[in-house]
Amino acid sequence: MADPRDALIAELQRVNEQLGALVAQQQSVMAAQRQLIVDLERRLSEQDAAYAARATKLESEVRRLERELLGPKSEKIKIPPAERDLGEPEPNEEELIRRREEVAKKRRQRALQKQAMLTRDIAHSVPDADKQCPKCQGTKFGTLGFETSTVYEYVPGHFERRIHRREKAACACGQYIVTAPAPAKLVPGGQYGFGFAAFLIVEKCADSIPIYRIERRFERLGIPMSRATMNDILHAAAELATPLIERLRARIAALPIVLADETSMRMQQPCKRGFVWVFHGHDDASGGELVLYVFAADRSGKTPAQLLGGTRGVLVVDGYTGYNNVTDPDGRARAGCWCHLRRKLYEARTTVGDDADIAIGKLRPLFRVEHEATAIEIVGTPEHLELRTQRSKPVVDDFFQWATTVRASVLPKSPLGEAVGYAINQRSRLELFLTDARIPLHNNGSERRLRVVALGRKNYLFVGHARAGRNIAGLYSLVGSCIANGVEPTEYLIDVLPQIAAANCDEALDALLPDRWGPTGPAP
Repeated sequence: MADPRDALIAELQRVNEQLGALVAQQQSVMAAQRQLIVDLERRLSEQDAAYAARATKLESEVRRLERELLGPKSEKIKIPPAERDLGEPEPNEEELIRRREEVAKKRRQRALQKQAMLTRDIAHSVPDADKQCPKCQGTKFGTLGFETSTVYEYVPGHFERRIHRREKAACACGQYIVTAPAPAKLVPGGQYGFGFAAFLIVEKCADSIPIYRIERRFERLGIPMSRATMNDILHAAAELATPLIERLRARIAALPIVLADETSMRMQQPCKRGFVWVFHGHDDASGGELVLYVFAADRSGKTPAQLLGGTRGVLVVDGYTGYNNVTDPDGRARAGCWCHLRRKLYEARTTVGDDADIAIGKLRPLFRVEHEATAIEIVGTPEHLELRTQRSKPVVDDFFQWATTVRASVLPKSPLGEAVGYAINQRSRLELFLTDARIPLHNNGSERRLRVVALGRKNYLFVGHARAGRNIAGLYSLVGSCIANGVEPTEYLIDVLPQIAAANCDEALDALLPDRWGPTGPAP
C-alpha cells in the first residue's frame, strides 16, 4: 500500500516547480519592464535634449529677428498728418472750385517761368563742306530758315531745355537744299539727350531713387516727363550699352580671382522672386576694378555657370551650393569667407556667449593682419603673403584645433554647433587665402556692392519682368564699375553713351569701360 505522504510530497514538489516557473516569469517581466523604463528614459532624455536644442535655436532666431525688427529705423517712423484748423469754417463748393483754379493757375505760371529760365537756344549752321551744290557745283547758298526741335538735357547741376535751330540753306541755282546735321540723341526722333539718360541711370542705379519720385521732382521743375517715358529711356540706354556690358562679362570671366554673391529681386510679371548676382574683381592689366551685375529668374547654378564655366582661377564665395558647378574639382578653386563664419559665431552669442566670444576673439588677429597690410600698402604682394604665413597661419591652426574640440561637446543643431560645423566643413576653402596674397580674407566686397540693389529693392519693390531685370542689371554694372574706379558716373555716361555704337572691336569697347576711361575721354 502506497504511503500517502509520498503523494503529498510529489504534489508539493510540483507546486514548488510551478511557483518557481511563475517567479521566473515574473522576474523576466520585471526585467523587461525595467529595460523598457530605461529605454523610455533614454528616449525622453534624447527628446529633451532635442527640444532644448530646438528651443535654444528658436530663442536665438527670435533674438536675431528682434534686433532686425525692433532696432532703430528712421524710415519706419510715421509722421502724423498735419492737424486741421478746426476753427476755420468749411468752404462751400464755389469756394473750393475757385481755390483749385488758383492753384492750377499758379502751377502753370511756375511751370512757364521755370521753362523760360531753363530754355537755351542753340543754332546749328550748315557746314561749309556741305555748301556745294551737286547740281550746278555752286557754293553760294542763302538761308531759307530753320528747322526746330526740342531736347531736354541734363548738365551736371541743372537741367536745360535746348532748342536746336538747324539752318537750312539753298544753292543759288534753286535746285539743292541742305540742312545742318541734327544733334546726337539716345532715341532717333526723341526729345531727350544722353545727359538726361545719364541723370536717370545714376538716380536709379547709384542713388536708388524710384522713377515715380523722379517724376514728382520733374513736375515741380516744370519738365513734362511721364513715368513711362523715363522707363523707356532707361531701357533704350541699357540696350544701347549691351555691347559694352558683353565686353565687361568677357573681361570678368578672364580674371584670375573673382568674388561673387547674390540677392533677391522680385519680378512683377510673372509674380515670382528673381535674383541679382554680382561678380567683380581686380584687373591687373588696367589696375582697376570690374563689377558686373547679372539678373536671373532663379537662384540656380546656371547663372555662375554661364559666366564662369570653363574658366580657371579662384572664386571667393560663401557656402552656397549654386557655385559648385564652376568650382573644384574641374573648375575654379573655391575660397571661403571668414566673415560668414564670424557672423554665425556672433549669432550664437545669444545662447552660448562665452564660447562664441572665445571663437570670435581667436579670429580677431586675422582681420588685424589684413588691416595692417592695407595700412602699409602691401596688399597682394609677396610681403603680404609672408605676413599671412608668419601671423595668420598659427591663428588659423589654433582656431580649427579649438573648433574640433568644441564640436564633440555641443549639439550639432545648436547655433554654436552649426557655426563650428560650418567652419570644419569649409576648412580647406577658408585656408586657401594662406596660399595667395591676392585672395581676400572675406567676401564683404560683394555684399557691399549688393547694398545698392537691396536699397533699390526696398524703394521700388520690383522689376517689371525678366528683360527689365537684365537691363537694370546692365546699368548697375556700368555705374558700379564707375564707383569702384572713382569715376563720376554722370560725366562718364554722358561721354560714353554716344560712342558705344561706333566701337566695333574689343579694344575700342575696353577703352570705354570705367577702369580705362579718362575724364577727358576714353584712354588710349
